[in-house]
Amino acid sequence: MKARPLIILVIVCMWFTDAIAQDYKKTAEQQFMHYTNLIVKKDFRKAADFIIEDFYTLIPREQMITAMESIFNMPEFDYQIDSARVLEVGEARLIDSAHFLKLQYSNILRMKFGTDSTQTDSTLAENEFLTLTLQSKFGEPNVTYNKATGYYTIRSIKDVIAKSKNLNEWKFIVMEEDKMPFLKKIVPKELLE
Repeated sequence: MKARPLIILVIVCMWFTDAIAQDYKKTAEQQFMHYTNLIVKKDFRKAADFIIEDFYTLIPREQMITAMESIFNMPEFDYQIDSARVLEVGEARLIDSAHFLKLQYSNILRMKFGTDSTQTDSTLAENEFLTLTLQSKFGEPNVTYNKATGYYTIRSIKDVIAKSKNLNEWKFIVMEEDKMPFLKKIVPKELLE
């Protein structure tokens, strides 16, 4: 008779532990999607609230916001982001009194450089070079170029490090090769492997 309550207690504890795990993962996913939507809306000041604070010890917050605004508001550069979705959320790990997890997401980027990319032979050569460059970064099957519109369509899949002190409020940084020198200074090395 005593075994039955113990079994029920174990089952309830396992369910409760699983429910907590799903809650923090869902919270991290929702907050990351909110962050992504702020970038899509070009609300970089609010988006900056979702970047891991340690990053601002390397690049001041205002400088980062200014850089984002100048890059994404260049008149010769048009971009659209859509179809953003989280593909996977990993388990949280407690490292140095903070919780970290990795997530992976994908989106579709549509980008156009310059005003008319179909005019000259030199522009065509530049487009071919740019296509090859983008294909080397994102993978050949993930990049297409529409000659009629001048837009590149890129399917991007990226890994993200998320950090939280309490499993409720998450901050993010996208793991990109060009950010690796910064990441090595602010992200525990076991997460970069």
